Amino acid sequence: MIDKLFYTIQEVSEELGVPYSTLRYWEKEISRLKPRRTSTGIRRYSREDVVLLKQIVYLSRDKGYTLDGVKRVLRTQETKTDEVDMEVISTLKNMKGFLLDLKTRLNSGRSEEE
Repeated sequence: MIDKLFYTIQEVSEELGVPYSTLRYWEKEISRLKPRRTSTGIRRYSREDVVLLKQIVYLSRDKGYTLDGVKRVLRTQETKTDEVDMEVISTLKNMKGFLLDLKTRLNSGRSEEE
């Protein structure tokens, strides 16, 4: 698939071997799948949408998951991502506090030397 910002439903359908109707059905059933639309209503799938669709195809076609099973897997991934995001935020806040404290100490050391 050519790397570009947005893809048409035809391009996605051909790349994944999935009929238009299935793509539209998945769009209704899977909340994370939200292709943009032009002013005339034409779907424009982002790279992230295509990655998600490839994962859906893999889970359903290759692994034999039902649509409900696919949804469960995707929800679990979202939860894990949220947990990792919270850990990263916490670590960054701790680092910021440490760096601000270090800056204060360094600045007070300079003041004493002057």
